[in-house]
Amino acid sequence: MPWTPSACGTTAEFVELLNFGPGPVNIGCYILTDGDYSITIPANTIIQPGEFYVISGLDVIPGPCANIDSTIQTDLNWTTCNCTSGTIPITGDGFMTDGGSANEQLVLFDASMNVIDAVARSLPVETSSLITSSTVGGGCTSQIFDLDLITINYETIGESAGRGNSFARRLDGDCGWVKDPQQSGNATNNTPGDVSDISYSFFYTKSQACPDDGSIAVTVHAADYSNVFPMSYTLAYDTDGDGIFETTDSYTNGTVTNPNTIIIGNLIPGTYRLTVASVKGCYLHTFPFVILDCNKVLPVKLISFTAQKNNTDFECKWSIDQSEQLSIVIIERSTDGFNFSPFSAVSVPVSVSGIWNNSYRFTEGSTTMPFFRLRMRSKDGTETLSAIVNVLSKETVADVIWPNPVTDLLNIKSSFTLAGNAELIIYNSTNYPVIKKLLAVHAGTNLFSIPLQNLPPGVYQLSLYNNRSIEPVRWFRLVKL
Repeated sequence: MPWTPSACGTTAEFVELLNFGPGPVNIGCYILTDGDYSITIPANTIIQPGEFYVISGLDVIPGPCANIDSTIQTDLNWTTCNCTSGTIPITGDGFMTDGGSANEQLVLFDASMNVIDAVARSLPVETSSLITSSTVGGGCTSQIFDLDLITINYETIGESAGRGNSFARRLDGDCGWVKDPQQSGNATNNTPGDVSDISYSFFYTKSQACPDDGSIAVTVHAADYSNVFPMSYTLAYDTDGDGIFETTDSYTNGTVTNPNTIIIGNLIPGTYRLTVASVKGCYLHTFPFVILDCNKVLPVKLISFTAQKNNTDFECKWSIDQSEQLSIVIIERSTDGFNFSPFSAVSVPVSVSGIWNNSYRFTEGSTTMPFFRLRMRSKDGTETLSAIVNVLSKETVADVIWPNPVTDLLNIKSSFTLAGNAELIIYNSTNYPVIKKLLAVHAGTNLFSIPLQNLPPGVYQLSLYNNRSIEPVRWFRLVKL
């Protein structure tokens, strides 16, 4: 936000940095400059994925100078940090204020003077001065530069100036800018209904590595590829396998020149995140994925489970894929659908493999335990639970999804005995959760519509978890086109 409202003052100007990912970034000794002054971020400053870093001429920006309804605690105050190339004025023209009509520029360099991002209101940009950056008390190397002598690919904001207006990307990580009064600092700029100008499709070209030949591909869909390519990417690999991406994990940078597909191979088994960016450092998108070991056992998959009552006879039926990995299945019963106890264990035949269709019948006059589910125990000790079925109801807890295959909007019909919350999780082919949603449910039949237009094509598993426990209510397999 340059040129703040008069009541806020010059020092209320602010610049906000967002780490889109895929892992934490050390922005220590990065340099932010407008061509007349420079601000050096102190050494060993770490920002996590999704974290905002606010730089201003104040320690606290009072409302409504940055946020209409609250104050903003800044991370770096250029007035008092002793990290600038010179004293930035606290009245009149400050760091960015210059009367509004001039083509002010902002450039962010990393510690090695590589351009991380560069924006300007329009071209040509203002004339710059020779700058000697601060060492921040000896923690950083001083840099001497003049923006006029550096070839910089500026992204133009293309908005008129005005007091109290800020400039922010239309979507976090996307290209395109919007001018708003008192744009929220330290908060997302995503607006309901906003859609990116480009889209991505993620594919596993080889999901299992034997030992280092896993590969993936990302296809970019854009009307004009000249605004997108060459694209850069950062591939993060969870080196220690702890499920957390840290600075000690592995990060590899690359560039793809020709449209429209990014292909990355020679991947060893493990957990990854891939973040891609356009030629101007925007249209950012992150893809989490897993490369499996070629000897890794695939998990068992429940195709269907039913239970029904006829007079005093009960019958449970199931169909399970990857059954050669099964150790045993346990039929469990419950009086309320929440608290289950084992009822009968069924051994898996030695000769069974692939899809195992089986049924279990028994006679009992009591209907005080009408709820059934199936617990499937694999040979490696992991367990999977089936849907919960009520033999006294004609409706199962989750009834149907449609359309399947789906292109953009998936409909779900499900029934609950009590009002509350249910959690929907969609897993990709490597059992990595790609979508999580908390759904408010009422007693009886519920209808949900889940947008999936941004989900890459492929085969997925959808689970709907009960509103009063962590047990899965129903599992579906769906195809995204």
